Amino acid sequence: MAEAPLIPLRVDSIVDEVPGFRSIRFAPGHGIAYKAGQFLTLVRRFGSADLRRSYSITSSPLLGDALSIGVQRIANGTFSRYLHDELRVGDVLPCTGASGLFCLPEDPSAVPRFFFLAAGSGITPVWSLLRTVLYGTPAAAVLVYSTHDPSVSVFREGLKALQAAFPQRFVLHELFSTDPDLSRARLTRDRLLGLLRADGGDLARTLFYTCGPESYLRFCSFLLRERGVPPAHIRREDFIADRTLPARAVPPDTGTYTARLYLYGTRHEVTVRYPDTILNAALRQGIVLPYSCATGRCGACAARCTKGTVWLAHNEVLTPADLAEGLTLTCTGHPVGGDVELYFNNGPTS
Repeated sequence: MAEAPLIPLRVDSIVDEVPGFRSIRFAPGHGIAYKAGQFLTLVRRFGSADLRRSYSITSSPLLGDALSIGVQRIANGTFSRYLHDELRVGDVLPCTGASGLFCLPEDPSAVPRFFFLAAGSGITPVWSLLRTVLYGTPAAAVLVYSTHDPSVSVFREGLKALQAAFPQRFVLHELFSTDPDLSRARLTRDRLLGLLRADGGDLARTLFYTCGPESYLRFCSFLLRERGVPPAHIRREDFIADRTLPARAVPPDTGTYTARLYLYGTRHEVTVRYPDTILNAALRQGIVLPYSCATGRCGACAARCTKGTVWLAHNEVLTPADLAEGLTLTCTGHPVGGDVELYFNNGPTS
């Protein structure tokens, strides 16, 4: 079976940041190159099934941190319970590498202001992004962070330290749902509009990053769009596993086509017959592509289409700018109008 190679990660240390949330740091030597805001997809067999789960990277490549992820314990989450209840220092976790598009632009120093909106464990990728922005660019940064109460506010001490280190460039707004002052308890429409006005930055020249539950992402995205923020300036990220798959629309062309896939320097030819997506067709033919959610929400399966057209039944991660650059998703993608050619994490290979 052709498969993206799994990378062994040896656990170097485990830090329980707050009840129910821990950081897992890995020993050097893994060879993984990553960007701030990306995630690792871990693979492990539970019973007779291999499960894949994505966890945001909390370390910053700019600062030379040891590679680390943040894991929220989910009561009915098979993988997260293993990482909290059974994982030990020295254990090895197989991983497909770093993926994700919740990243800074190519030249973050050209952006005058970054505005982060995080709820609960949504702070995980934001912690990496925020530190990379503050230490690596002259940009100003705002973080609105919503949690239940200070006792479960992940990285709170670190955020306070950033406030002290960058008093002129970093503004932190903490919202706790237990706050008796209801105006500070939740991120309401009036509260977010007030924060945007108080910030005083040019919305058209600000990049917004939001991470949290799906309803939180919808709320933030809709309100920002209503305020005139260009869609290309809004990045959103969530990792809600095991939820209902979105209803699949029928592609405008249900013909059978060939997808030529370039995976880690090897070329594969996959016959894609509707209703299979490109990912499903590859799996049926013994080719295991990079993927995680398989619902068009995380971007782990993203590839660059250099020939032909891929029609997406569902997409919550690629922006119009990403699509214009040729990025597509194999988990919800169907070739239409002819054969397609896709590249995964590498350039064209003969």
